[in-house]
Amino acid sequence: MPLYYIKPIVWNTNGYQRPSGVRFTSGWPMEHGFAFEEWNNSRDLIITENNENFHFFHTGEFEKQPIDDYPEDIFVFMIASHDGRQDLVGVAGGATSLISNPEERKRLVGDEENRLLGTEAWQNDCWAIRNVQNCHGNDRVQFREFWNNSCRGIPNWKCPANLFLWLENPLTLDARNITGQNRLVTMYSRFQPISRRNALDILNSINQPNDADIIENLKARCSDELDVKTDIAQIQHDNTTNSTTKEALIQARKGQGRFRRDLMIIWNSSCAVTGCSVSKVLKASHIKPWRYSNNKQRLDPNNGLLLTANLDALFDSGLISFHDTGEMIISSQLLTRERRRLGIPQPLRIVPNAAQRRYLTYHRNARIP
Repeated sequence: MPLYYIKPIVWNTNGYQRPSGVRFTSGWPMEHGFAFEEWNNSRDLIITENNENFHFFHTGEFEKQPIDDYPEDIFVFMIASHDGRQDLVGVAGGATSLISNPEERKRLVGDEENRLLGTEAWQNDCWAIRNVQNCHGNDRVQFREFWNNSCRGIPNWKCPANLFLWLENPLTLDARNITGQNRLVTMYSRFQPISRRNALDILNSINQPNDADIIENLKARCSDELDVKTDIAQIQHDNTTNSTTKEALIQARKGQGRFRRDLMIIWNSSCAVTGCSVSKVLKASHIKPWRYSNNKQRLDPNNGLLLTANLDALFDSGLISFHDTGEMIISSQLLTRERRRLGIPQPLRIVPNAAQRRYLTYHRNARIP
């Protein structure tokens, strides 16, 4: 199942083709006058291997997050703060972290004669920046030594070229619509997890006709359907689970089988909130999300609600939840006019039992901004 992160990088006014001389106020970029991510949109970072094009790129490292455990399964939404705004500048989908793979990074740029990426001219691009010269005491020899030691740390990400998008016009993001906070993460070493629905909302707001195919590829990659397929594949390859349980888990992940039947019994074949009984629009929704549940919890009907599709989407994205009494909680991200259009708040039709309350406590604590 893909992971979705917002990751700060430095601001650049040369389209991220080469350093632009912007002055930085903190961290590594301030000390050296440039940052390696300033080349992220350069064609020098595209290579072909095994008949597939890959785009490499760079960000600050991730603190305390096991991203190396998710090859080809990470979305990186790169943002830059400037002039009081936080702009989306690039998106990489299906990305693999090279942060803990120094051998691969050395293979790409470390050997001056046999390097795979076309980074030979970068040192000259960098030294042309007056602020870089100032940071290194106008000593070109010292800078060259520094560069040769430092460039082996780049790049630290790899993704398919058809899932790499750089924005022609940076898109200003509204932090409250994404996280409910006033600002997104700002420090280069930090990251901010977001939900799949947040990711899709951001992608849907990008208007870049020349890259329509890449945008559609990204949307397809982070679709709910892909999440389900990935989870099912993991179940099928789990050698520790017997075939009967596997089948039950697969059906539960699809919102079908015994899990759905049990929810239909609990909620009298009707939406837990509205009472709608049109079976085709009813979703068997997990309260504690699938990825954070063990197999027992995934099959537990107390860990489920039968909801209409629109309420399922709101519940899954954390925009609504429920008190132990069944009263609905609504995120501050949903404006009053939108609440009226959605016909909320409405309580659960049945007061939750003790087991359901435990799951709802998890949902409230983890997902309501």
